[in-house]
Amino acid sequence: MSDRHALIQKRLRDEGEKLLAVFEGLTPEQWQIVIYTDGMTWTIKDLLAHQISAEGEFQFYGRDVLNGGEGAPEGFDLNAFNNREVAAKADRTPEQLLADFRSMRQASIDFVAAIRDDQFALQGRHPFFGMMTIEDLFKLIYRHNMMHARDIRKALEPGPT
Repeated sequence: MSDRHALIQKRLRDEGEKLLAVFEGLTPEQWQIVIYTDGMTWTIKDLLAHQISAEGEFQFYGRDVLNGGEGAPEGFDLNAFNNREVAAKADRTPEQLLADFRSMRQASIDFVAAIRDDQFALQGRHPFFGMMTIEDLFKLIYRHNMMHARDIRKALEPGPT
């Protein structure tokens, strides 16, 4: 049996607010700090664009599984998807991206609230982790946010003087 309340309140709503607080506390200069350079060069602003796109894709996979699909197709090129999606949001301002994140997070909360208890055990494919339940798919949103928030905090730490 899933704990829908904890997933919605603690994982999606509360942790979403914590992530928003990290982004909202940034100076204009900090938005431009390069955070990843391993094949993709992303700033903190790009990372927020990524979070939005990834969460939308989680919803897409969840709907697909609920409708009898398999989730992400086998062989899905996650890096190409991420780069394409981040590039598509390059013209969005930080303020627009923050509004996009709020909207996307509310859509995730609404999605999870509408899933029947028996549907949380349905399985689908995540493009990186493979087969998992819908419940675990939506828990990954929270973990994905935490991982990137940690990377942001690390990038913002003062360097050696």
